[in-house]
Amino acid sequence: MSEHDLDPEFGQSTPIADGSSRSLCFAHVSARTSSGRTILSDISGRVPRGNMLAVLGPSGSGKTSLLDILANRSTISVDGRIWLEGTTPRDDKQIRNRVRYVQQEDALIGALTVRETLLFAARLGRTSVSSPTDGGKRGLFQHVDGVISRLGLSEQANTKIGTPIQRGLSGGQKRRVSVGEKLVANIGGSDDNSCVVLVLDEITSGLDAVAAYEVVRRVKEFAEATGMIVVASIHQPSTATFTLFDSVLLMSQGKQVYFGPVKQVTDYFAKQGLIIPSNYNPAEFLLEITNTDFIATQEWSSHLQLTKEFIGDRDQIDELCTAWNASEESTLLEAVLCNTASEEQLDRNLRSDMSRLGGLSGITITSRNTMILVQRAVIKGYRDILAYGVRVIMYLGLAVLMGTVWLRLSANETTIQSFFNAIFFGSAFMSFMTVAYIPAFLEDFATYKKESHENLYGPAAFLLANVIVGLPFLFLITILFAVVEYWMTGFRSSATAFFRFVMWLFLDLVAAESLVVLVSVIVPIFVAALAITAFANGLWMAVGGFLVQPNVLNKFWYYTFYWIDYQRYVFEGMIFNEVEQRSYSCPWTSEGGCSGCMYAATEVEHGVCKISGKTVLDARGYGNNQTGLWVGLVIAIALAMRLLAYAWLRFKARRVQGN
Repeated sequence: MSEHDLDPEFGQSTPIADGSSRSLCFAHVSARTSSGRTILSDISGRVPRGNMLAVLGPSGSGKTSLLDILANRSTISVDGRIWLEGTTPRDDKQIRNRVRYVQQEDALIGALTVRETLLFAARLGRTSVSSPTDGGKRGLFQHVDGVISRLGLSEQANTKIGTPIQRGLSGGQKRRVSVGEKLVANIGGSDDNSCVVLVLDEITSGLDAVAAYEVVRRVKEFAEATGMIVVASIHQPSTATFTLFDSVLLMSQGKQVYFGPVKQVTDYFAKQGLIIPSNYNPAEFLLEITNTDFIATQEWSSHLQLTKEFIGDRDQIDELCTAWNASEESTLLEAVLCNTASEEQLDRNLRSDMSRLGGLSGITITSRNTMILVQRAVIKGYRDILAYGVRVIMYLGLAVLMGTVWLRLSANETTIQSFFNAIFFGSAFMSFMTVAYIPAFLEDFATYKKESHENLYGPAAFLLANVIVGLPFLFLITILFAVVEYWMTGFRSSATAFFRFVMWLFLDLVAAESLVVLVSVIVPIFVAALAITAFANGLWMAVGGFLVQPNVLNKFWYYTFYWIDYQRYVFEGMIFNEVEQRSYSCPWTSEGGCSGCMYAATEVEHGVCKISGKTVLDARGYGNNQTGLWVGLVIAIALAMRLLAYAWLRFKARRVQGN
């Protein structure tokens, strides 16, 4: 017997070691939503090692739902059986990590190069599983470069992925990088008995025919070379792309219309009375006969040379499904599936048996993967101008604006209100402008969602890395803003006062960015996150006690948001820092002396009246200086928002896991 035996059911040369069990099998898979609506009904198939299965069907046919189930990412009620290499996931813990899922959207960090992207993916993969890259740093680079070469990306290895303002890879190249992220963590290693399943959702979405063909061809070459199993949903493939697949699963309305070799599609449907014209793309034909929105028209039916019985009756989809269930091909598939797993395994239910193949269980939070995330975020931070560069420019612009509007204020009674206004405006808008961080964070969050599903790290590592990288950048922004604005405005000339000013602005930014993180993880949609964060910042400004005094503020706002308003504590801390140790002059008159001053004043010398800062604060109702308490409260509020973000991510993870 040769190294490869012919698999007669699928017409492909498939590597074997222990018979037909070296495959991914799924039998009688059905799925329902929480409302009881059936979205998948009795779907079966088998994909041997080294083979590619195309999941084909019109929109709404259940393709993505099936892929989610095969990749163990589904949260809906599922019945049926799935096993890999004749083994159920619970029988072999390593199998839990053998499924890799490439989502439809490319969640890549635009500031990284192709090689850096794959290197970080490989390093993160090494923290959770044993991989072929465990030969040290040199072995890691060789492994990554090997994957880059196989995917045809050698010339783009040092090219950045691309950002909205910096051109990078093409769409097809990005798809190959997304695939490469899964392949570099190929935990099959050199063991011939191991297996990796690559699940691709709409692998060619948004690509032209040439780019789509190149992506599929590269994946096929990798599958054949490594024995990897590939299951891919695909949308309107060209004939050349379609023929790259070994087998096809055709679905419509959540039901199975056909499963078998691509080469036998024409013969099978000819037996059903559906003739595929010789000059017609078979994939387009299959999509058109299963699309219930269009098959009823005479124009389409005559164009496809359909039989008279099929024309104009959408219920014929059910007849096609019935014909499949009664066909010789379906019977043969059932026999193959029965021979692939033992009766004990077949009696087990999918829902009770499937551990998270690529799921969120067993996530190990280590300092190692946190530091890997930190290194990646630092590279993004200094390369991607949208991450922090734009914010630096914004805050410098704000500093110059404020410094010129409130230019060199003198310390007299007419400028007291201007000092208050400057402090309020600066602290409030420093906080408000953190909305500019939302796009960069959402890019990181999309990457987190992708990688957390692969069991690479959890929310603690993600959020901790975000804090570690973010704090130095926020401090830099604070220093740059303060150096420009503080001295131009004419705030108190004291080193202690200046550094306290810096401290308060820094805490303001930390709390404001914590709000951005919290809102963005709960509502990871740019426009929605922007609107909610902007509204929240406006709320903090309104109820903080400056625009409306606390004794006048509506009781609802006073007893709720007033006490958790971090901007209030920042503002009051900055006011005491500036005003308490300062005095303001006012004119002395011969008639009234200092009695004409806006605040109670005393004559100090030569007809000059002075108003103490403490007098101003008391008159405005600010009470006592509680800097220590306020600092603690701002830190507590910022920490609480981070912990709420963590709790939300853990809740989402457990919710997915529990389903």
